[in-house]
Amino acid sequence: MKLKGFTYDGVSISVAAAAAAAFIVATVFVNPELALAECIVFIAVAGVVLYRMLTMRGKYKKFILRVSRELDYTDEKVLSNFPFPVAICNEDGYIEWGSERFINEISEGSIDPEEKIEELTGGISPEDLLHGSMVTVQISDRFYTVSANSFRKSGIKYYSIYYFENSTLKKREIEYYLSRPYAILAELDNIDDSRLDYRDSEKTEIRSRLEAMLDEWAESYNSLLKRISDDRYLIVTEQKNFSRMKEDKFLILEKIRNFEYKGNKPYITLSVGVGSGSSIAECEKNSRKAIEMAIGRGGDQVAIKEKDSYEFIGGVSKSAEKRNKVKARVVGSALSELIRNASEVIVMGHSYSDFDALGSALGIAYAARSLGAKAYVAADRKSTLALPLVERIDAEIPDIIIDGEQASELAGKKSLVILTDTHIESFAEFPEIYESASTKVIIDHHRRAVAQIENVIIFHHDPGASSASEMVTELIQYMGQDIVIPKLIAEALMSGIMLDTKNFIIRSGVRTFEAAALLKDCGADTVSVKKLFANSLEVNKLRNEVISSAEKYKDCAISAADFKSDDIRIISAQAADEMLNINDIKASFVLYESGGAVNISARSLGEINVQLIMEALGGGGHQTMAACSLKGGNMADARTRLCSAIDDFYAE
Repeated sequence: MKLKGFTYDGVSISVAAAAAAAFIVATVFVNPELALAECIVFIAVAGVVLYRMLTMRGKYKKFILRVSRELDYTDEKVLSNFPFPVAICNEDGYIEWGSERFINEISEGSIDPEEKIEELTGGISPEDLLHGSMVTVQISDRFYTVSANSFRKSGIKYYSIYYFENSTLKKREIEYYLSRPYAILAELDNIDDSRLDYRDSEKTEIRSRLEAMLDEWAESYNSLLKRISDDRYLIVTEQKNFSRMKEDKFLILEKIRNFEYKGNKPYITLSVGVGSGSSIAECEKNSRKAIEMAIGRGGDQVAIKEKDSYEFIGGVSKSAEKRNKVKARVVGSALSELIRNASEVIVMGHSYSDFDALGSALGIAYAARSLGAKAYVAADRKSTLALPLVERIDAEIPDIIIDGEQASELAGKKSLVILTDTHIESFAEFPEIYESASTKVIIDHHRRAVAQIENVIIFHHDPGASSASEMVTELIQYMGQDIVIPKLIAEALMSGIMLDTKNFIIRSGVRTFEAAALLKDCGADTVSVKKLFANSLEVNKLRNEVISSAEKYKDCAISAADFKSDDIRIISAQAADEMLNINDIKASFVLYESGGAVNISARSLGEINVQLIMEALGGGGHQTMAACSLKGGNMADARTRLCSAIDDFYAE
């Protein structure tokens, strides 16, 4: 009996009931007593029929389900004729039977009784497949969507596994994915300032050769290259080609870096920004953001922007020094205009301010005062690492350094807040003051971190500069002719430069010495500055203790400061600096506990990029000076994570 027969029976019974009711009505006029008896019988029969009608459908379904569960799965005549591969496995997942199509297409010609079905379902168990977790698997060059059903026989649970081929659809999907557009912006770094002794004709020839290298590289990946300015190129490609570029680690970076002209290296590098998106316009927009990030991190690297994240490849070269001071002149002029229009100027560095953060802040604040503004430096005296400088400033210019509470009281709607030596909002000395400001300026030399920089009027960023103090010294020259830097402020700026260059040893360029020469002309005494870095005997003993416990890991020295001290940050930083004097050591790391976390102070001579290692642990910094803070673990865990990050850096 077919399911639709229930409807037919219902109509037939309804017609019969109507006829019986009409007969009873007719009987009433002939014999009322007989009509009453007929009515009673009719009601009884109708009740029984109605009950049977209501219960029959459910009983029928249960019968069909019971019969289907009792079917013998070894009935090959039925299952083998299915137009798709079918397999039966037991509740442990072992295959007990397979159709001919399953054997030929899925299990490579035979069924191994020791083989589990998970090996042919992408690791998905039959129970998960049963509850809707359909999966697509690839067998040889075919794609299948796998689903499952279950039944019981003799009290044992079995699974029927079905493979529905969808190779054509899946191949179209893969083809669509591999053809998604990618926009790549490539820029030659520092080509004009690489060697000043090249003639214009030679620079043109260098550009031509480098462009030929780029064109050849793009063509090898079936990509289109177009020059859009003197030193910038646009490359349009597809996902499949970009994947190959990424697998090859963008070898063009190394080729450009090692390029020689007439037996000499012009030290030109390449910055690359890669952007993806749903359209060419979105790809190009993301590639512009990516190349800004790559250049901001020092160049000679690839920045890949996909959705809301960045990935980086390269970054092994030192940041190229920009000898052109046009940007400094433009920024200095714009900054002086902002200062004149502000009601108050509040300058601050990063938290746990060092000599560079405090020195650069003092330089800007004093220049602002020279322009007639009410300018102050907001600093936390309890946590600063430049306390000797703070004490000297308090003695000679007592009203220029204020604390966070005073800064909050002074800050108003027309206040200008200037952040120096960091561009990460959360790293500011007083983040709440910086966030509340409507007019913001950032002056920083650290390589760009993956952080949003919003509502900033001026973002003066130069990863090629040795320090923020060097950048501020340059800016002061263009902020006004009447600005005269006194001896104390000149020494504050000099201390910042000396700190970040390790007394003019690391990252010192032509502009570094020009800034130092200007500060010397203003009266800065290097001996007086050197005294600012003097430590107590106890600090020196503890620093030597850290150095003596160092261990070598690959080309790095790793040590841990496992003691308590109010000067633990200074001790760790200085110990990391000193360990670079050890033979065959290219980078140093000192671990110490502070603020409920394990902190790492990292230093290098430039060959190893400690910024990349610290970024892998959630920190950041510069190529030769970086740090991070690891929460939720002990010193041993931090050391293990550090060694793993070093391994990853060497693997890259």
